Amino acid sequence: MKKIIFLIIFVAATQVFAQSPQPPMMNSFTENFNSSSLPSNFEFGTNRNSNRNTWTNGIESEIESETNVMRLTLHPDNDANPWQGPNFTSKNLTFFGRYSARIKIPSVENQPQVGGVVGFFTYYNDLYNDELPKDENENGISDNSEVDFEWLIANPQVVYMTAWTDQEENGTCRSISRTVNLATGQILNTYYSEKVGAWPPTQQLTGAENQPQTIRPITEFDASKNFYVYGFDWKTDNIRWWIIDPNDESDTIVLWNYRGNAEVGNSRISQKPAFVMFNFWHTNNWSAHGKPNSTQKPESEFYAEFDWIRYETLAGITKDEDEDKDNGTASITGKNSAASKTSKTINASIMNRQLNLSFPAGTNNANIALYDIRGRLLFERDITVTTNFAGVTLPKSIAKNQMVILQIKTNEINFAERIFVKR
Repeated sequence: MKKIIFLIIFVAATQVFAQSPQPPMMNSFTENFNSSSLPSNFEFGTNRNSNRNTWTNGIESEIESETNVMRLTLHPDNDANPWQGPNFTSKNLTFFGRYSARIKIPSVENQPQVGGVVGFFTYYNDLYNDELPKDENENGISDNSEVDFEWLIANPQVVYMTAWTDQEENGTCRSISRTVNLATGQILNTYYSEKVGAWPPTQQLTGAENQPQTIRPITEFDASKNFYVYGFDWKTDNIRWWIIDPNDESDTIVLWNYRGNAEVGNSRISQKPAFVMFNFWHTNNWSAHGKPNSTQKPESEFYAEFDWIRYETLAGITKDEDEDKDNGTASITGKNSAASKTSKTINASIMNRQLNLSFPAGTNNANIALYDIRGRLLFERDITVTTNFAGVTLPKSIAKNQMVILQIKTNEINFAERIFVKR
């Protein structure tokens, strides 16, 4: 009997220790696309090498002469499928945090009914990825961890937001979606679906799953004529999609703040890591809102431009920044490593070109950097922290009354936060 018990314990222990180690995760990063080589944080991939899946990095933007971008090309030879156009995937997995990008989609003036999709999103599916255990939410459907921003280029006023937890090849899924016309502020739909493409959807969302119920329009919004900064904050209990108001860069317009409800909890929010991706592909069966015939095969090349992409780990976004946008202060909570359950807070304010910082006890050194809203580095310095405080005089070149991105790195904390530079 002792031998049998020992054998069972030994086999169980062997199975535990034989499991694959936790896959590597991405740290916070900003990809500026200034070089002509492959991006440092992404890998290029597509399903069929025979297709023309082209990209050009570090090329000058078509509409901003001083901006270098990653340009993705939709070619007439591309078949209709998300994997048949150019796709970039982060080198490692990401998880809860903030994802943002500055993007311009192509104009369709020469072919108004073309079927094209630009995407900025997270993605992991059990059917095609094997870095993580299968069906972690144990509902019998392949996990599909995905949070989307998408644009159907035939209607550049409309954005599509979706979050998935599960999806099979036969179309069985679990997803939530919202579609918004940003030029009018109209919320076109907000729903839950259990079948890809099915209409009407499984359930129209109301109450806590349908917030906000009104959205302030952006005057003359056209995603093909200008760059815009889009982002989403993915947390364990909510996903918040937003856009920076181009008319007031200190202001964030929340497009959807999904928080579940008492009945479903956070079951409609993926709890599984995913890769960061961006792509451009032809669709022949998904038409843009108000353009029912916009599924034509492209007759010429179309170009989508990405100025920068940023990922920030959860440590930098543990509060809603809108609370502080008017007074020029920010309170940023950074979580320690898994070995500690405590939290540490850095307080920051900018006034009269003076950056004032208070750090947790024991902090001796920090690296600080300021970026403009386009992701361009404005200022960087290594500082010494004395008695938990530090003050830094900013150069006159940093304009007042603008929103900037403050990034602070210490031995224990690495985060970024938007903060307003006051007079």
